[in-house]
Amino acid sequence: MVDGTFYLYRAYYTFPSLTNRWGEPSGAIYGVISMLRKLLIQYKENPIIVVFDSPHKNFRHILFKNYKKNRPNMPTSLKNQIPMLYKIITSIGIPIITVPLVEADDIIGTLSYCAEKENFSVLIMSNDKDMMQLVTQNIRIINSTYNIKIGPDEVKKKYGIPPILIIDLLALMGDTSDNIPGVPGIGEKTALILLRNFGCLEKIYEKIENIMILPIRGKKNIIINMKKNKEIAFLSKKLSTIRLDVPININFKDLKISKLKKQELLYFFHYYNFKKWNQQVKNDSWLPIQ
Repeated sequence: MVDGTFYLYRAYYTFPSLTNRWGEPSGAIYGVISMLRKLLIQYKENPIIVVFDSPHKNFRHILFKNYKKNRPNMPTSLKNQIPMLYKIITSIGIPIITVPLVEADDIIGTLSYCAEKENFSVLIMSNDKDMMQLVTQNIRIINSTYNIKIGPDEVKKKYGIPPILIIDLLALMGDTSDNIPGVPGIGEKTALILLRNFGCLEKIYEKIENIMILPIRGKKNIIINMKKNKEIAFLSKKLSTIRLDVPININFKDLKISKLKKQELLYFFHYYNFKKWNQQVKNDSWLPIQ
Protein backbone atom coordinates (compact mmCIF):
# COMPACT_ATOMS: atom_id res chain seq x y z
CA MET A 1 0.00 0.00 0.00
CA VAL A 2 1.53 3.24 -1.16
CA ASP A 3 0.96 6.55 0.58
CA GLY A 4 0.40 8.37 -2.69
CA THR A 5 0.21 11.81 -1.07
CA PHE A 6 3.66 11.31 0.45
CA TYR A 7 4.99 10.14 -2.92
CA LEU A 8 3.37 13.13 -4.60
CA TYR A 9 5.11 15.78 -2.50
CA ARG A 10 8.41 13.93 -2.46
CA ALA A 11 8.42 13.71 -6.26
CA TYR A 12 7.36 17.33 -6.70
CA TYR A 13 10.24 18.70 -4.64
CA THR A 14 12.74 16.24 -6.14
CA PHE A 15 12.00 17.38 -9.71
CA PRO A 16 10.69 20.95 -9.25
CA SER A 17 11.71 22.34 -12.65
CA LEU A 18 10.82 19.43 -14.95
CA THR A 19 8.40 20.43 -17.74
CA ASN A 20 7.17 19.13 -21.07
CA ARG A 21 7.68 20.86 -24.42
CA TRP A 22 4.80 23.25 -23.70
CA GLY A 23 6.25 24.31 -20.37
CA GLU A 24 3.70 22.37 -18.32
CA PRO A 25 5.13 21.02 -15.05
CA SER A 26 5.75 17.27 -15.00
CA GLY A 27 8.16 16.65 -12.12
CA ALA A 28 5.57 15.16 -9.75
CA ILE A 29 4.27 12.87 -12.49
CA TYR A 30 7.75 11.70 -13.45
CA GLY A 31 8.83 11.17 -9.85
CA VAL A 32 5.74 9.25 -8.71
CA ILE A 33 5.67 7.01 -11.79
CA SER A 34 9.39 6.35 -11.42
CA MET A 35 8.94 5.24 -7.81
CA LEU A 36 5.93 3.08 -8.65
CA ARG A 37 7.81 1.44 -11.51
CA LYS A 38 10.57 0.42 -9.09
CA LEU A 39 7.97 -1.09 -6.77
CA LEU A 40 6.36 -3.03 -9.61
CA ILE A 41 9.72 -4.50 -10.57
CA GLN A 42 10.86 -5.18 -7.00
CA TYR A 43 7.62 -6.76 -5.76
CA LYS A 44 6.58 -8.33 -9.07
CA GLU A 45 3.44 -10.41 -8.53
CA ASN A 46 2.31 -8.65 -5.35
CA PRO A 47 -0.78 -6.43 -5.61
CA ILE A 48 -0.06 -2.70 -5.16
CA ILE A 49 -2.60 -0.06 -4.14
CA VAL A 50 -1.94 3.69 -4.28
CA VAL A 51 -3.91 5.75 -1.77
CA PHE A 52 -4.37 9.53 -1.93
CA ASP A 53 -5.82 12.06 0.49
CA SER A 54 -9.22 13.53 -0.21
CA PRO A 55 -8.70 17.21 -1.10
CA HIS A 56 -11.48 18.22 1.29
CA LYS A 57 -11.54 18.66 5.07
CA ASN A 58 -12.16 15.59 7.22
CA PHE A 59 -13.35 14.71 10.72
CA ARG A 60 -10.09 15.94 12.28
CA HIS A 61 -10.82 19.47 11.07
CA ILE A 62 -14.17 19.24 12.85
CA LEU A 63 -12.49 18.10 16.07
CA PHE A 64 -9.78 20.75 15.84
CA LYS A 65 -10.18 23.71 13.49
CA ASN A 66 -6.41 24.34 13.42
CA TYR A 67 -5.60 20.82 12.20
CA LYS A 68 -2.88 21.15 9.52
CA LYS A 69 -3.48 24.91 9.53
CA ASN A 70 0.29 25.51 9.52
CA ARG A 71 0.65 23.83 6.12
CA PRO A 72 0.77 26.01 3.01
CA ASN A 73 -1.77 25.38 0.27
CA MET A 74 -0.78 22.87 -2.38
CA PRO A 75 1.16 24.68 -5.14
CA THR A 76 -0.91 25.18 -8.28
CA SER A 77 1.85 23.62 -10.40
CA LEU A 78 1.51 20.44 -8.31
CA LYS A 79 -2.29 20.45 -8.18
CA ASN A 80 -2.46 20.70 -11.98
CA GLN A 81 -0.46 17.48 -12.39
CA ILE A 82 -2.76 15.31 -10.26
CA PRO A 83 -5.56 14.51 -12.76
CA MET A 84 -3.12 13.31 -15.41
CA LEU A 85 -1.07 11.43 -12.81
CA TYR A 86 -4.17 9.47 -11.80
CA LYS A 87 -4.80 8.55 -15.44
CA ILE A 88 -1.22 7.37 -15.95
CA ILE A 89 -1.25 5.26 -12.77
CA THR A 90 -4.45 3.49 -13.83
CA SER A 91 -3.03 3.02 -17.35
CA ILE A 92 -0.10 1.20 -15.77
CA GLY A 93 -2.62 -1.13 -14.12
CA ILE A 94 -2.35 0.02 -10.49
CA PRO A 95 -5.60 0.71 -8.63
CA ILE A 96 -6.03 4.10 -6.95
CA ILE A 97 -8.20 4.52 -3.88
CA THR A 98 -9.52 7.79 -2.49
CA VAL A 99 -12.49 8.27 -0.20
CA PRO A 100 -14.29 11.62 0.09
CA LEU A 101 -13.54 13.45 3.36
CA VAL A 102 -10.99 10.79 4.41
CA GLU A 103 -7.20 11.02 4.68
CA ALA A 104 -4.88 8.51 3.05
CA ASP A 105 -3.64 7.37 6.49
CA ASP A 106 -7.14 6.25 7.49
CA ILE A 107 -7.70 4.42 4.21
CA ILE A 108 -4.35 2.65 4.54
CA GLY A 109 -5.08 1.83 8.19
CA THR A 110 -8.47 0.34 7.35
CA LEU A 111 -7.21 -1.65 4.37
CA SER A 112 -4.21 -2.94 6.31
CA TYR A 113 -6.40 -4.02 9.22
CA CYS A 114 -8.86 -5.77 6.90
CA ALA A 115 -6.08 -7.44 4.89
CA GLU A 116 -4.42 -8.75 8.04
CA LYS A 117 -7.73 -10.24 9.20
CA GLU A 118 -7.83 -12.13 5.89
CA ASN A 119 -4.30 -13.48 6.55
CA PHE A 120 -2.45 -11.22 4.12
CA SER A 121 0.89 -9.59 4.89
CA VAL A 122 1.04 -5.86 4.22
CA LEU A 123 3.86 -3.48 3.35
CA ILE A 124 3.13 0.24 3.67
CA MET A 125 5.30 2.67 1.73
CA SER A 126 5.45 5.83 3.86
CA ASN A 127 7.85 7.89 5.94
CA ASP A 128 5.22 9.24 8.35
CA LYS A 129 5.89 8.49 12.01
CA ASP A 130 2.18 8.16 12.79
CA MET A 131 1.97 5.13 10.47
CA MET A 132 4.05 3.17 12.99
CA GLN A 133 0.95 2.71 15.15
CA LEU A 134 -0.28 0.27 12.48
CA VAL A 135 2.76 -2.00 12.72
CA THR A 136 2.22 -5.66 13.64
CA GLN A 137 3.98 -8.89 12.73
CA ASN A 138 1.98 -8.86 9.47
CA ILE A 139 1.89 -5.12 8.79
CA ARG A 140 5.21 -3.39 8.24
CA ILE A 141 6.31 0.04 7.12
CA ILE A 142 8.97 0.59 4.48
CA ASN A 143 10.94 3.77 4.97
CA SER A 144 11.43 4.57 1.30
CA THR A 145 14.34 6.95 1.94
CA TYR A 146 16.52 4.18 3.37
CA ASN A 147 14.56 1.16 2.07
CA ILE A 148 14.27 -0.20 5.62
CA LYS A 149 11.41 -2.44 6.74
CA ILE A 150 10.02 -1.42 10.11
CA GLY A 151 8.31 -4.08 12.20
CA PRO A 152 7.42 -4.30 15.91
CA ASP A 153 11.04 -5.00 16.92
CA GLU A 154 12.35 -1.97 15.03
CA VAL A 155 9.76 0.32 16.64
CA LYS A 156 10.57 -1.05 20.11
CA LYS A 157 14.30 -0.72 19.48
CA LYS A 158 14.02 2.91 18.38
CA TYR A 159 11.48 4.19 20.91
CA GLY A 160 11.40 1.64 23.70
CA ILE A 161 7.62 1.31 23.32
CA PRO A 162 5.38 -0.98 21.24
CA PRO A 163 3.74 0.33 18.05
CA ILE A 164 0.32 0.85 19.66
CA LEU A 165 1.81 3.50 21.99
CA ILE A 166 2.96 5.65 19.07
CA ILE A 167 -0.52 7.21 19.25
CA ASP A 168 0.09 8.18 22.88
CA LEU A 169 3.57 9.47 22.06
CA LEU A 170 2.08 11.85 19.49
CA ALA A 171 -0.68 12.80 21.93
CA LEU A 172 1.90 13.89 24.51
CA MET A 173 4.56 15.53 22.34
CA GLY A 174 2.27 16.71 19.54
CA ASP A 175 3.01 16.60 15.83
CA THR A 176 4.17 19.84 14.22
CA SER A 177 3.64 18.53 10.67
CA ASP A 178 -0.10 18.13 11.31
CA ASN A 179 -0.32 20.94 13.87
CA ILE A 180 -1.44 18.53 16.60
CA PRO A 181 -0.83 20.45 19.84
CA GLY A 182 0.15 17.80 22.41
CA VAL A 183 0.91 18.81 26.00
CA PRO A 184 2.93 22.06 26.28
CA GLY A 185 6.39 21.51 27.69
CA ILE A 186 6.51 17.77 26.96
CA GLY A 187 8.92 16.69 24.25
CA GLU A 188 9.75 13.27 22.89
CA LYS A 189 12.24 12.36 25.64
CA THR A 190 9.85 13.10 28.50
CA ALA A 191 6.91 11.52 26.69
CA LEU A 192 8.83 8.28 26.20
CA ILE A 193 9.83 8.15 29.87
CA LEU A 194 6.17 8.50 30.89
CA LEU A 195 5.00 5.86 28.42
CA ARG A 196 7.72 3.38 29.39
CA ASN A 197 6.84 3.72 33.07
CA PHE A 198 3.05 3.96 32.96
CA GLY A 199 1.83 2.80 29.56
CA CYS A 200 -0.87 4.59 27.58
CA LEU A 201 -2.16 8.13 28.14
CA GLU A 202 -5.09 6.90 30.21
CA LYS A 203 -2.78 5.05 32.62
CA ILE A 204 -0.50 8.07 32.95
CA TYR A 205 -3.44 10.16 34.12
CA GLU A 206 -4.61 7.41 36.48
CA LYS A 207 -1.22 7.50 38.23
CA ILE A 208 -0.25 11.08 37.49
CA GLU A 209 1.05 11.80 41.03
CA ASN A 210 3.52 8.93 40.66
CA ILE A 211 5.44 11.06 38.16
CA MET A 212 7.11 12.54 41.27
CA ILE A 213 9.07 9.33 41.82
CA LEU A 214 10.54 9.31 38.32
CA PRO A 215 14.15 10.47 37.79
CA ILE A 216 13.27 13.36 35.50
CA ARG A 217 13.68 17.12 35.72
CA GLY A 218 10.81 19.48 36.31
CA LYS A 219 8.38 16.77 37.41
CA LYS A 220 6.22 19.21 39.36
CA ASN A 221 5.74 21.32 36.24
CA ILE A 222 5.07 18.18 34.19
CA ILE A 223 2.24 17.20 36.55
CA ILE A 224 0.84 20.74 36.51
CA ASN A 225 0.96 20.90 32.70
CA MET A 226 -0.54 17.42 32.33
CA LYS A 227 -3.46 18.31 34.61
CA LYS A 228 -3.98 21.71 33.03
CA ASN A 229 -3.93 20.32 29.48
CA LYS A 230 -5.73 17.01 30.00
CA GLU A 231 -8.43 17.88 27.46
CA ILE A 232 -5.81 18.87 24.87
CA ALA A 233 -3.89 15.64 25.48
CA PHE A 234 -6.93 13.46 24.79
CA LEU A 235 -7.92 15.61 21.82
CA SER A 236 -4.40 15.13 20.45
CA LYS A 237 -4.77 11.38 20.89
CA LYS A 238 -8.00 11.40 18.86
CA LEU A 239 -6.32 13.45 16.14
CA SER A 240 -3.32 11.08 16.06
CA THR A 241 -5.33 7.86 15.93
CA ILE A 242 -5.57 6.33 12.47
CA ARG A 243 -9.04 5.02 11.69
CA LEU A 244 -9.54 1.32 11.01
CA ASP A 245 -13.21 1.54 10.07
CA VAL A 246 -13.45 3.53 6.84
CA PRO A 247 -16.27 2.01 4.72
CA ILE A 248 -14.38 0.51 1.77
CA ASN A 249 -15.59 -2.46 -0.25
CA ILE A 250 -12.62 -4.39 -1.60
CA ASN A 251 -11.88 -8.04 -2.29
CA PHE A 252 -8.18 -8.62 -1.65
CA LYS A 253 -8.25 -12.05 -3.29
CA ASP A 254 -9.30 -10.49 -6.60
CA LEU A 255 -6.79 -7.67 -6.37
CA LYS A 256 -4.18 -7.88 -9.13
CA ILE A 257 -2.03 -5.57 -11.18
CA SER A 258 -3.81 -5.15 -14.52
CA LYS A 259 -1.96 -5.35 -17.81
CA LEU A 260 -0.68 -1.93 -18.78
CA LYS A 261 -2.53 -0.06 -21.51
CA LYS A 262 0.20 0.41 -24.06
CA GLN A 263 -1.43 2.96 -26.36
CA GLU A 264 -2.48 5.18 -23.48
CA LEU A 265 1.01 5.14 -21.98
CA LEU A 266 2.57 5.94 -25.35
CA TYR A 267 0.33 8.99 -25.56
CA PHE A 268 1.06 10.15 -21.99
CA PHE A 269 4.81 9.60 -22.20
CA HIS A 270 4.97 11.38 -25.56
CA TYR A 271 2.92 14.28 -24.21
CA TYR A 272 5.27 14.75 -21.27
CA ASN A 273 8.39 14.15 -23.32
CA PHE A 274 9.49 11.06 -21.37
CA LYS A 275 11.45 9.85 -24.38
CA LYS A 276 13.23 6.89 -22.80
CA TRP A 277 10.03 5.55 -21.27
CA ASN A 278 8.18 6.06 -24.52
CA GLN A 279 10.71 3.96 -26.38
CA GLN A 280 10.64 1.27 -23.68
CA VAL A 281 6.86 1.01 -23.92
CA LYS A 282 7.17 0.61 -27.71
CA ASN A 283 9.68 -2.19 -27.16
CA ASP A 284 7.59 -3.79 -24.38
CA SER A 285 10.50 -3.31 -22.00
CA TRP A 286 9.23 -0.50 -19.73
CA LEU A 287 7.99 -3.08 -17.26
CA PRO A 288 10.02 -6.29 -17.61
CA ILE A 289 7.53 -8.35 -15.61
CA GLN A 290 4.68 -7.90 -18.13
